[in-house]
Amino acid sequence: MRGLGNYSTFQYNTIKNCYAVNANHDDGFQSWSTGLDGQVGTGTVIGIILRGNTIINYEDPNQKFLGDLQGIGCFDGMFEDWIIENNVIFTNHWHGITLSGAINCRIVNNTVIDINSEAPGPAWLRISNHKNGTPSRDCLIRNNLTTYISTDTGVQIDHNIIISFEDYNNFFKNYSKMDFNLKPNCSAIDTGIGDLAPSIDRDKKDRPAKKGWDIGAYEYRPCNMSPIILLINM
Repeated sequence: MRGLGNYSTFQYNTIKNCYAVNANHDDGFQSWSTGLDGQVGTGTVIGIILRGNTIINYEDPNQKFLGDLQGIGCFDGMFEDWIIENNVIFTNHWHGITLSGAINCRIVNNTVIDINSEAPGPAWLRISNHKNGTPSRDCLIRNNLTTYISTDTGVQIDHNIIISFEDYNNFFKNYSKMDFNLKPNCSAIDTGIGDLAPSIDRDKKDRPAKKGWDIGAYEYRPCNMSPIILLINM
């Protein structure tokens, strides 16, 4: 997917199984700015929403022509007023989610993890300065479950959990089958924060399900938990 226009929304898409067919680097989602001078990296892309997308490098490790897949790769800002929430990214590259040159962007409640423990990787969340050195500012990385976070200045980072490949069985219902719902009693449950977090999860279920927001794209909900029913007097 590619988003170059302002105020666009990309939500609930599935991108998977990358094939290496040339020397180009592949991204599940890609964006860059273009200024009035026509040059890449001299403008601003404003108001993009990336919500509830699933990006999977590959399902079969024996797939022919396996390629490295960057998740959300945006390397030529500026990027302004972006919301990136409830996405699941399972890839074998450093760039799980990367914004290079960001203003007032937030990356909240995503699950971004590496497909293995080998290089390139681990998959990260990163908000960095623009390539020309312009600093990012007023950005937020919150409530994410990921294998790494890397930032320059201008980014608030809180209520995230960093896990390693060896931790997956402690957090996910069945990661070998790419089921990244949370396991009961894992430390991601009820340890997030609601401020600027989405009111639903990756499966469009209400947040919070219990006493607090969960960390990552999925809100844990026990199988025997009754749905919330709102009674409205007409």
